[in-house]
Amino acid sequence: MGQTERRLIQLPGSSLEVTLGGGESHRVPAICASHPAGAFTEYAAELLAWTASTRVVCVNPRGIGGSSVVLSGQHTYTLEQMVDDIEQVRRQLAVDSWVFWGMSGGGWLGQIYAKRYPASLRGLILESICSCFRLRLADPNCVLSPFHPSWRPRLERLDLLSPGSHAEVGDAKTTEWTEVEGVGSVFRRSNGPALLVSPMPVTAEMRAAMPVLWTVDTRPHLGEIRTPALVICGDSDPIVPVSHARALHETITGSQFFLVEKGGHAPVTGRRPEFARVVQRFLASLPR
Repeated sequence: MGQTERRLIQLPGSSLEVTLGGGESHRVPAICASHPAGAFTEYAAELLAWTASTRVVCVNPRGIGGSSVVLSGQHTYTLEQMVDDIEQVRRQLAVDSWVFWGMSGGGWLGQIYAKRYPASLRGLILESICSCFRLRLADPNCVLSPFHPSWRPRLERLDLLSPGSHAEVGDAKTTEWTEVEGVGSVFRRSNGPALLVSPMPVTAEMRAAMPVLWTVDTRPHLGEIRTPALVICGDSDPIVPVSHARALHETITGSQFFLVEKGGHAPVTGRRPEFARVVQRFLASLPR
């Protein structure tokens, strides 16, 4: 699918690291991918290009990877601002329209993109994602939930659980990270109950982004999306239970649903030919 290339795209007050991969295709549109708390590398661009068999543009938001951090007078970089930056990249690259591929947290960027710039999108691929983060974190079937059977007994003994903790967003600014022995990193309300558990080390970027991600709830506008969409979920994903991905699919009018057998979180990384065929078939079906 060709070589990858890294560029810096200049925006007012900042520059974004962009990785290009794959080659031009007259049959299917280009792919754009981004994540609010994770850097895309040459490997990711090559992986997506191999899967989709088309040109790929991976955009790292401000403060991620090689992108600079300059937000005039602001301390919070919202998902809406990230989407606005991605749209500026599309315009600077002179891409008429593209398909946004949102993996994991990047799926929320895709859902917001479809609301803010529907004319810029030919389609959406939403992989391993839901519509409401706190609703998923209240589900004991999600391994990140403090109510998951692996963490619940320990957190109950430490008085870090509250039945109503996920009912409302609350003040996302009054949150903190703490380490709990036998559990891992815990995102919680300040001096209050646990909201999320990560048994694996948490990057600085994810720690900084979590107060924003905690507030994500795209359900109010999902029914308005008319962009063709493919929702993908692994049937063995411990992070996004299938029921949450399926609910996303059922809310987006006309969307397609692909359940990956024996698939975990972000099953695209498995480079399975049947996965690539589904993606390429979806792209080929999009209106030109």
